[in-house]
Amino acid sequence: MKAVRIHDYGGPEVLCFEDAPIPEPEPHEVRVHVHAAGVNPADRQIRAGLRFRLEKPFAFIPGLEVSGIVEKRGAEVTELGVGDEVYGMLGMLGGGYAEYVVAAADNLGRKPASLDHVHAAALPVAALTAWDALFEVGGLVAGQ
Repeated sequence: MKAVRIHDYGGPEVLCFEDAPIPEPEPHEVRVHVHAAGVNPADRQIRAGLRFRLEKPFAFIPGLEVSGIVEKRGAEVTELGVGDEVYGMLGMLGGGYAEYVVAAADNLGRKPASLDHVHAAALPVAALTAWDALFEVGGLVAGQ
């Protein structure tokens, strides 16, 4: 598969478009054929080495949020099936800037039919940020 990977920290110039192995899902994971990946500040911070530091040598695939179609599922996954359109967050392990990514089935949901893949991939981090601001920080409760 093709993927955008980094092998060192820095600016956009460290992004490399190259071949990478197709990942295999663990029992609780699914493999998603990526149709769109979100781009957000955390991706830039990880690329610059500001979030965490990987031991060298590394080949890290950025991308914390994706939308796509389930291509394969692990043996323990029952809530998602092959062919389901899904979207969600991958966590700090990244992997979204690739043709295929594996993710815990619990981190994905079925993509609403009213959203195309591009808009669905842009939603997870923004929605979680808004939720945290309203409910965790702002203390919003039902009826307000």
